[in-house]
Amino acid sequence: MLRSLGTALASVLHASVPGVASTEEDLALVKAFLRRTRTAVSDGDVAAGTGLDIGSTKAALYTLMRSHRCRLQVREDGTMIYDFGDELVSLERKSWRERLAGVGRWLWKGFTVAYKASLAVVLVTYAVVFVALILAAAVVVSVAAEDEAPAEGVFHLVAAIFQAIFEFATYTPVVYADTDRFGYAHANYEPKKPVLFKRRKPHEKGFVASVYDFVFGPKRVEPGPMAQRKELAAFVRTNRGVLTVRDVQALSGLTRADAEALFARFVAEQEGQAQITEEGVLYATFEELLRSKSTEHDAPIEFYWDEYEAPFEFTGNSVSKNAVIAGLGAFNLAGAFTVMNLVPQLGDVGLWLGAVPAVLFSLFFAMPMLRAPWVWWKNRKQHAHNMRKRLFRAIFGAKEAGLSKAEIVERANEHATTEERLRVEDIDGLLEQTIDEVGAEKRVNEVGEVVADFPRIRVEERVVEEHALELEPLDQEVVFET
Repeated sequence: MLRSLGTALASVLHASVPGVASTEEDLALVKAFLRRTRTAVSDGDVAAGTGLDIGSTKAALYTLMRSHRCRLQVREDGTMIYDFGDELVSLERKSWRERLAGVGRWLWKGFTVAYKASLAVVLVTYAVVFVALILAAAVVVSVAAEDEAPAEGVFHLVAAIFQAIFEFATYTPVVYADTDRFGYAHANYEPKKPVLFKRRKPHEKGFVASVYDFVFGPKRVEPGPMAQRKELAAFVRTNRGVLTVRDVQALSGLTRADAEALFARFVAEQEGQAQITEEGVLYATFEELLRSKSTEHDAPIEFYWDEYEAPFEFTGNSVSKNAVIAGLGAFNLAGAFTVMNLVPQLGDVGLWLGAVPAVLFSLFFAMPMLRAPWVWWKNRKQHAHNMRKRLFRAIFGAKEAGLSKAEIVERANEHATTEERLRVEDIDGLLEQTIDEVGAEKRVNEVGEVVADFPRIRVEERVVEEHALELEPLDQEVVFET
């Protein structure tokens, strides 16, 4: 029965029109129906409740999947289920927490720029004195040598100093490989080069960049907003046009429920054909994505467990460099308070020379102190995420029908190179959570041990071999050209 239903539904879905635009009237009817029902529905439910034909119903549902949160599911009898949740939630609509986070990011960015600009003014003040001494020395040398070359070199150096002060970015776009203290390899940005001296150590950072990072911390390598979409598209093109929820999980590390939602949205966005196998497995094919002239510009494909997260660094500076920077900051702060004590004698000039630097260098020390607990908390999460990636790899790579916690950890340790060795007793909570997020079915084996089965992952692995698309070769002769 399941075989015949699955085959029939697959043929209907393949002949449906996800790429055909639905009318505004159809969308309004389907939206009103979903708001009334507030539950998961099938094509037939929507068609019967709205009076639309099946083709128009499918087109409207696909259109809504592009713009609203949705999960695709398959019932035991092979029926496709669209779950938009208790209410229609637009993908563009943000929660209050997201809005507050967005406002906070903009405020923090504005404060960062304003503070760095203020700090740059102070640095320039000292740089002017320093440069004046250099220029005086250069003029003396050039006069003695009757040659302008030394002075010309100094002017280039002066320009480099001021450029370093006003270049608020403390890194370059170049990325290199690094390893954290737990042995997890990750990507890191190349820091700005020193201005006054040549590099003596690999990835040595310039002093001005170190000052900025002392206050705000160094930038971390983060994926772009469309990185996940580009990676999914590249994977489909190398996976012979087929995508399953398992693939989405393996690439993104999302929970099963969130991966189903991303799968549904990607199918709608890329005009894929959602289908069901004879075993009742949901998958999608993307004929248009598979058609290609070149894959040269496709995004690199990195599975979730192959992309360890970088740690959150406090300053990214050496201990000695932090000591020098802190010492200079303390000297300036003491000087500012000294000037403030002379305000009656100096008047308004004393206020600007004392109060402004006092506030500036008070924040110079306050910001790192406020960041310290946040960095500690974020690094705990980063470490847990990296351990979770190893558990994902063990689960997705295993072929056994059932795995105990000890077996999952054992397989995770088998793949370790520089990574720390995991123990069940140390990560039991994380292990239990990961097993549930992947979508496991738990049972007790013959010896009374709890094991986790992952039937959906195992059956979805075989889909590409059975349903891969076959298109004509890409190097065919052009038959029409404008």
